Amino acid sequence: MTTQEIIIEINKLIIQSLDDLGALERIDKLTNLLRVNGDGYLACEHLIYLLERHPNVEFGTPGEPVHTLETFQGYYEVFLYQSLERQPTQMTVWMLNRIINAEANIEKKNELLNRLGNCLNHPSANEVAKEATLNFLKYQTEE
Repeated sequence: MTTQEIIIEINKLIIQSLDDLGALERIDKLTNLLRVNGDGYLACEHLIYLLERHPNVEFGTPGEPVHTLETFQGYYEVFLYQSLERQPTQMTVWMLNRIINAEANIEKKNELLNRLGNCLNHPSANEVAKEATLNFLKYQTEE
């Protein structure tokens, strides 16, 4: 499957409920295909939108969409940051926390922590996203 075909399928996917195993299995298959496509990075924005469109779905720990996005380091981050400004979700906040964990530069880490803090009172964030944000902030700022 080409990356463009995968993007079309990702954009059409709707997860009806947390028990919609067919859709979740389809996401796993599509993301596995993206990782082997040379231009799979072109789907980063669409994978982020998938997470944003389904704010109550936990795709795993952290799940195939996140693992796939993280294989495209340097491509997905801008879309993640834009999504966090629009509508933080449990999964996108979790992804930001993972970036913070890996950041060695203190100044950059502080910028990322500020970005995480902005999610706490974001008007479009649901309670699950806000709770995740609070937990990650506590984790990141404990000494």
